[in-house]
Amino acid sequence: MNFCHLRTLRIKKLQCQTLDRSFSYFKTCKVVHKERGKALLYINHVILYKEPLDDIIINMSGFKLLKTRRYQFLNETLDFCAFSRNLMLATGLIGFIINPVLNISNINPTCPLQQKNVVFNGFQVDENTLKEIPVPNGLYMFQLKISVKSKWISDVKTFVNRVD
Repeated sequence: MNFCHLRTLRIKKLQCQTLDRSFSYFKTCKVVHKERGKALLYINHVILYKEPLDDIIINMSGFKLLKTRRYQFLNETLDFCAFSRNLMLATGLIGFIINPVLNISNINPTCPLQQKNVVFNGFQVDENTLKEIPVPNGLYMFQLKISVKSKWISDVKTFVNRVD
């Protein structure tokens, strides 16, 4: 008799959408599954805007997806420029995610942001660690939206499946 209770939280799909093509576009948006429950996220977001950016808002939402509905259980917003002045401002799930993201990306966490190409090369997600998150079985969507100068410019959705 096997008493091990195996749970899996697996990244199913990564979807990147440009909401303002005159401002930016995605060059790369993919998830690569490796052995032993590891997944790597590759995102290359090219910014066409010429001037430095100083009004950047990041919003993270979490949804449980059902056949006819989606239930929101997470909604956090971060002012990137306020965060860049005081790195301790990020709390909650955004605070948990933002520091590893800054370590593997080419983002310089200062404002105004002057980069033209934001690259996340191989953001490693350990699905074996994520399985300890106490959520019921089902399909989930985590959405990351970015607003610049009070206009939403990009939307990144990560679809995750939880099964026992």
